[in-house]
Amino acid sequence: MQLANHIEMLTIQLKEFIKTGAFGPIRIGTTKTELIKLFGKKYDFGNFGESQIIKYGWYEFFYLTHSEEIFGIQNDHLLFNNLDHSATIHYKNSFFTIDTWFLKENNNITFDQMRSILQNENITYIIKPAYSGSDERIIECVNSKVTFDFTDEYNWYETDSRGTITNCKEQKITDGSQFILNGIRLFNY
Repeated sequence: MQLANHIEMLTIQLKEFIKTGAFGPIRIGTTKTELIKLFGKKYDFGNFGESQIIKYGWYEFFYLTHSEEIFGIQNDHLLFNNLDHSATIHYKNSFFTIDTWFLKENNNITFDQMRSILQNENITYIIKPAYSGSDERIIECVNSKVTFDFTDEYNWYETDSRGTITNCKEQKITDGSQFILNGIRLFNY
């Protein structure tokens, strides 16, 4: 009798990550080896000396070089700027796919919209400065410590029929409630 080597594909629920801080089976403290075993050997890699990064699409996992334990999970490429937005929010390989919940192709999410999304799901959050002395605000989920950061500017690209960029227009936003979601992150420093 031949046993099948079939591994059931995981669906990572972005909603559960935001509520719990668990990216499917991956949590802060999971090792690089466990990550690769669960999500596959095809990934992009970055070496920063004391830390390294494994990327599946734009979903990034930071780990310490000496312990190989994950200390950060993020996607900080959520802006829609009319380039390939689908590739920045979606990911699928033979091991896992992502249910992006409120993230929709070709659609930006504002600060106020993010607050409403969390309120509608009864996810408790706080609003705080991005860093000490900053006027920039982030949203942090109380239970999971997942944060959302926003930007007040982005670029809009015009392309020709071949997809070549012909012009770049910078957009500036002055109303903080309309700042645009840039990243979803969980870090344990």
